[in-house]
Amino acid sequence: MNNEFARVSPDRPRVAVGLATIFCSLAVLPAIPAALIAGATLMSVLTGTGATSNQALQVSAVLATFIAGFMAFVMMRRSVTARRTWVWAGLTIILVAAASAPIVWAAAQAFVEEWCEYQPGGRGGAEIRSIDEIAAVCR
Repeated sequence: MNNEFARVSPDRPRVAVGLATIFCSLAVLPAIPAALIAGATLMSVLTGTGATSNQALQVSAVLATFIAGFMAFVMMRRSVTARRTWVWAGLTIILVAAASAPIVWAAAQAFVEEWCEYQPGGRGGAEIRSIDEIAAVCR
C-alpha cells in the first residue's frame, strides 16, 4: 500500500506533514488564476499593450511566493527531524497563505460587490426604508 504518510519516520510528526499537505492542496485553486494573471501581465509588459512594470512586479511577487511555498513544502517532506519538519511546515503554511491572500481577497470583493447590487440601496435592489435594511458590507 503506497500511503503518503508511510514514509514518515517516527521522528517526524504526522500532524505537521498532514497540515502542510492540506494547505498546499488548497493552494492549487488560487495558484491557477495567479499564474494565469502573472503570465498575462508579463506578456502585456513585454508586448507593450497596457500593463506597467509595477503591475508585473506585483503579480510576479505573488507567483514567486507560491513557488517559495512549494519549495518549502518539498523541503518539509525531505526533513529528517521533527523540529525541522515543523519549521518547514510552518513556513509552507505562511507562504501559501500569503500568496493566496490577494487572489482570495479580490474574489471576495467581487462577490460582495455583485451581491450588494441587489440589496436595498443597490442599483438593482429595492428602495431603502431604513438604514438597518442595508447589509453592513454594503454600506
